[in-house]
Amino acid sequence: MAEKKTKKYVTVWKTRRKRFRNKKVYKLRRKLGIVFQDFRLLSDKTVYENVAFAMNIVKATPKHIRRQVPMVLSLVGLSGKAKMYPDELSGGEQQRVALARALVNNPSMIIADEPTGNLDPETAWEIMNLLNEINARGTTIVMATHAKDIVNQMKKRVIEIEKGVIIRDDRKGG
Repeated sequence: MAEKKTKKYVTVWKTRRKRFRNKKVYKLRRKLGIVFQDFRLLSDKTVYENVAFAMNIVKATPKHIRRQVPMVLSLVGLSGKAKMYPDELSGGEQQRVALARALVNNPSMIIADEPTGNLDPETAWEIMNLLNEINARGTTIVMATHAKDIVNQMKKRVIEIEKGVIIRDDRKGG
């Protein structure tokens, strides 16, 4: 029985893969920002360079980078940390850098995989409030989390998945 479910999943994945030709994948990626639980910052680059890196990848002009990076660092509360390196920052600050990097190209959606998983409760709430503010500005946030307290207090749409199957979809989660 489990083998049958696996085959079905693989078939769906292959169908979706066929829909997106390699030429179009880069366009989709430019509309997404991704935030990981473990930050994924480049340790040999400053905060400014880590955020600018995402813009360099999409071939933004130097002028646009100089304008956009300070703006997004200000949004996440890191204006004064631009010249620091990731190992000089707290975990919450590192997550803010990761969030700034995800935001810097003005994505229509941010996918966040356990963005509060490595943070203390107070810092986790700071990150959640920041994500809420970003959402209020028009960016869709899709977040995976195991933190029930966050889910219960945010009152956002919750889709619960168990073993790859959607078992709940509530508009005002809790």
